[in-house]
This record gives sequence, structure tokens and C-alpha cells, in this order.
Amino acid sequence: MTSPHLDRLAPRIFGIETEYGILAVGPHGTPTTDADTAGRALFAGVLNRTQSTSVFLENGGRLYLDVGSHPEYATAECQDLSDILAQDRAGAEILRDMATEASARLSADLGTPTQVHLFKNNLDSAGNSCGCHENYLLYRSGKFRDLVESLVAFLVTRQVVTGSGALLKIKGETKFCLSGRAFQIDDTVSAATTSTRPLVNTRDEPHADAKLYRRLHVIVGDSNVLETPTRFKIATMNLLLGALEAGLDFTDLTLTSPIAALQGISQDSPHEGTPLELADGSRRTALEIQRVFWERLSRAFEAADLSADYREVLREWGECLEALGSGDLERLVGVLDWPTKRLLLEGLRSRQGLEWGDSKLARLDLAYHDLVAGLKLEERGLARRLSAPAAVTTAKTTPPANTRALLRGDLIGKAREQRVDLQADWTHLRLPESGLGTVTLSDPFATKSEEVAKLMGTMETV
Repeated sequence: MTSPHLDRLAPRIFGIETEYGILAVGPHGTPTTDADTAGRALFAGVLNRTQSTSVFLENGGRLYLDVGSHPEYATAECQDLSDILAQDRAGAEILRDMATEASARLSADLGTPTQVHLFKNNLDSAGNSCGCHENYLLYRSGKFRDLVESLVAFLVTRQVVTGSGALLKIKGETKFCLSGRAFQIDDTVSAATTSTRPLVNTRDEPHADAKLYRRLHVIVGDSNVLETPTRFKIATMNLLLGALEAGLDFTDLTLTSPIAALQGISQDSPHEGTPLELADGSRRTALEIQRVFWERLSRAFEAADLSADYREVLREWGECLEALGSGDLERLVGVLDWPTKRLLLEGLRSRQGLEWGDSKLARLDLAYHDLVAGLKLEERGLARRLSAPAAVTTAKTTPPANTRALLRGDLIGKAREQRVDLQADWTHLRLPESGLGTVTLSDPFATKSEEVAKLMGTMETV
């Protein structure tokens, strides 16, 4: 099948929302309080400063306590891969610092040493679901449903690269699976998020000018600990969306049973993967389907004006698929999550002669995702880091410079400096005492606004 050759990758806004599991334990690992109390302790400082447990930050992102006492951080709107990595990690570090404060607070309140742990995982310690959602800006067109359907095979099979790995009990047997999220998904495309969990949520909430834009809300993704799969998720989706919008055709990869395939792939070893039935009657493994996506996108963008980051992603995507095809998991340690976790678990299992269902393996599985204590893979030289530490430090307080997050973040920072009440969400800004009304930020690419400048100017007199 021929591929169009593209001269550039169109600008796109994207972001990540991550829910975290929470657990408060004493010196011997026994819980000292419940998740609700731990969540309140985690957000006590935020509540004291803002009178709310849902706040927008001066870096443009959002921090809040979600249903079920899950802390959640949503990055600011980003255009660049370096920004999304820095923003995502900044959110994790902000929450980690909050956990340190919460531990001291609970230790004093409960009269016993308590450590608050946060888990960047798809299942918390009690087995509750935690999501990691991706958002992509699309130009509104009548072909939204067709575009989304074209993403299904990609989203189902990408877990061979982006899965975080998980020990799951399936039909009474504990297995190592590629994805911790696959078994929480039961539909392909839907506007629901609770009654069913689809690969893609189609609820029409653009958080932008609804005449021009739609928001693609992907909820099938794993919560990644390593940065390479996080970058893979965003970059490969952005490349695929650009290619689909330009007319590249992937309908020959349509799966006959996507959800069964999603869960079957998760239980397979990619280099020995079970062939999946396609709508045209042919059969391909998940790895073969990913290779087709990689080959077509590599050809489509071969002569395009791509950034060095995207070139690196295309090269490394191919290298990872090659390593997976040969079963060379050691080559992927510290690069991809599930091979890294798999080999860590197998090492412990082999040394101590454990069955997959042993509680020691379950604890190591959970520890892999622990923001607070964790395995410290980077510090031990076992994991690759892509984000620059200085960039992450900056991203804790500074929004990306090329999206509307700059306007929101700067105004929030100024309001806090001046101790002025500011109401903010993704598209609106309002100073109740200014008399200027609500400013609407309908263009997510905008970095200048006369209305925001007026709000900024009134803060000195409010």
C-alpha cells in the first residue's frame, strides 16, 4: 500500500492526565489510616492556601483530588515532546513533595511514624483502577469517527512498546501481563467513562473553540514509570494523527475483535505473539501490526521537516520492535517499562524459587511504581532519563512558552504574588473583584491576549 509523503508534521496541542494510587503505612508496612484520610493529608497544604482541593498551578497544569481519593495531575497544554516530558515529571515531583509533607502531618496527627506512598500505576494497592489519559487537539471535521476507528488497531497493539507490565490474576492464575490497563478496557469507542471504559472516549469537550476543534481523549494508556514509553505514546500518536489527517490509509489493519485482541496481546510474549484476525481475513501478530505502522509512518515522514526528537523516536521505535522480535529483553531494560519490570521480577523469582502469585513479587510489582520510596532505577543507573533535571525544575513553576498555558500560568503566578482571588479553568480566567468579566481562551495556541494583559494590569489596584 502506497503512503503519501508529507513535508511537515502539523502543530498539535497535547497533554497527559495521571491518577495516582495512595497508601499510608507504618514502619512495618501496615496501613496506619485509610486512603480518604491520606488524601486529605496530602492536599491539606493546597486546601489551606487555596480553599480548594482542585487548583490550577502557575505552570499551567491542574492538580486535584479525584473521586476515590486518587490524587490527579493534568499537565499544561504542550506542543513539544520535551515540554510534555518535563511537565509530566514535574507533576510527579510536586506530588512527591506533597507526600513528604503529608507523611510528617499524619505522623504527628496519628502519633505513629507514617509514610505516604504514591503509585504511578493503573491499579492501586487496593485493586482500584487508576487512569493515565492522553489528550490530543484535532481540527473539527465530519470524519472524526472514521479517524478514531483508524486508531483502534494501533492503540490495541502499541502495548508491546508502551505497556508498564503487571502481575494480574486471570481465571485464578497469576500471570505477568504487558499492560496493567488492558483488562480495565471493555469497549473500543464510547462517550462513557464509568459504565464502560473504551480505548477512546468520544465525549465532545474540546476545551477550545468548538467550531474549530475537537479533543481526542485516549484512556487506554498505561501509567509509565520510564520516560521513553511516555515519549513513544505521545510522539507516535501525533505522527499517526498527522498521517491520517493527510490521507494515509490503515483500514487494512482493522481488527475483527479489538478488545479480545487487547487482552490477548497482554498475556503474550511479543516475539511469540498469537496472530490476530483482521477484517480482510488475514492474520498478523501485534508486533507485525506495529511494524506496519512504523514502516508506513517512517516512509510518510522520511523527507518531512521533523524535529530531532521525532527523528529519534522513529529510529528507537524501530529498534525496540527489532529487539522485541528477537526476544532480546535485556536490550530494553531501562528503556521500556514492561521488559524492565519483567526481568526484575524474574530475577527475584529465580533467586528465591517463587511462584508468580507470591506476595514478594506482588510487592516488587507495586514498588516499581512508587514515587516516594520506589526502586530508584535512575539513581542506580538502571533506567534511561530523557528530561533534563533543570527543565523539570523549571516546569514546576513555569508553563510551556508556545501554548495558552503561558497566559493562564503567568496570570495565576501574578495573582498569587499579589494575593488576589483568581478563578481559572482550561478556557476561562476571571478576577471577581476587577469588574472586567470572564476572559475566554478559546485558542489553545495563543500566547498573547489583550484581555489577559488588562487583567494583569488591574491586579495592582484590586
